[in-house]
Amino acid sequence: AMFRAANAVVLYPSDAVATEKLVEAAAEHVGNVYIRTTRAETPVIYKNEEEFVIGGSKTLRSSDSDVATVVGAGITLREALKAYGELKKEGINIRVIDLYSVSPIDAATLEKAARDTKVIITVEDHYGAGGIGEAVASVIEDLRSKIEDLRTNLIRLSVKKMPRSGKPEELLGYEEIDAEAIVKVVRELLNK
Repeated sequence: AMFRAANAVVLYPSDAVATEKLVEAAAEHVGNVYIRTTRAETPVIYKNEEEFVIGGSKTLRSSDSDVATVVGAGITLREALKAYGELKKEGINIRVIDLYSVSPIDAATLEKAARDTKVIITVEDHYGAGGIGEAVASVIEDLRSKIEDLRTNLIRLSVKKMPRSGKPEELLGYEEIDAEAIVKVVRELLNK
């Protein structure tokens, strides 16, 4: 939140490949850059040839029948991909976006997701103030002022409880920012 407010570049890689590429991009950037990393061991998602640019994002899963878009980064991207797999078994498609560049943000990809799915769910592993949810909300509000018929809903999953100790998986579940929480939100949306 502090670095976004200071107009710095904020990057949040989700695996080793993204981390390496984004450190290179940060070293080449003129100006302040903050790279947020995850402590937990995460699986490699990207191939070594993958390109990462400041201000970009990656759409990892999408179809013409996506009912919602889930936006995550770092550890929550892994949870979004797990949720995708679980929902896919039920015949429910969701779009999954890796928002590795929190600031500047990839507004074009978010606009496409807002037009295509009408619901965006952000998932972040820290308090909501100043994070991914607020960054995406800012983009959506700008779009609403330009696009009269944009009816995108935004649901923000973030840390809301008093911190405690535990294993990463336990803490993600405790804060309701894990795959199970994402699946629950999507199912609730479909039952409305």
